[in-house]
Amino acid sequence: MSQPTGLRERKRQATRAAIVRAATELFLARGFAATSVTEIATAAEVSRRTFFLYFPSKEDVLFHHIEGHLQIAQRALDELGPEATAWNAVQEATTALVDAFDTAGVDELADLRTEMIRGAQGLPASLMVRLQSVHTTLVTLIRQRFPDPALGPEISAHLGACLGAVAATAFSAHGARRAPAMRTAVQQAGAGFR
Repeated sequence: MSQPTGLRERKRQATRAAIVRAATELFLARGFAATSVTEIATAAEVSRRTFFLYFPSKEDVLFHHIEGHLQIAQRALDELGPEATAWNAVQEATTALVDAFDTAGVDELADLRTEMIRGAQGLPASLMVRLQSVHTTLVTLIRQRFPDPALGPEISAHLGACLGAVAATAFSAHGARRAPAMRTAVQQAGAGFR
């Protein structure tokens, strides 16, 4: 049974949502590079200091959704049947992440994320930290279900290959082709681990 959300937590969630909404509108209207943290804070009706309490940088707003999608991946793992293998768990968790991106409305910023990454000529540190956190969390969850120590390195490598393939595909495919290409990338990355 979930605990009711207190007033302080509801206010915190509302402030975070206001920052994300303001940043999204500004990024889409003006572009990522032309939008400053000060402008985002002003549009969200918060101070710069408050912005930085929620996000270390404006790049982090572009990737704000990743941690929330972990809950969706965890539900996919929880729904696996008793016949599932560690390979199935990695494939299902990664596909659940792709599906979350595809249905959560976050793809309105996908082209801006791609533009930012291309301009930086690589993944920003904030995204690398988030992807590492996703990898670590999912490996832990999958290993809880499949605790055989011999499977640990394979689970980690398989998941790393899938996440890397998804990230690379997300930044190379465009529009409506992005999500199907990401699903295909998960299958192809997993083929060598079957």
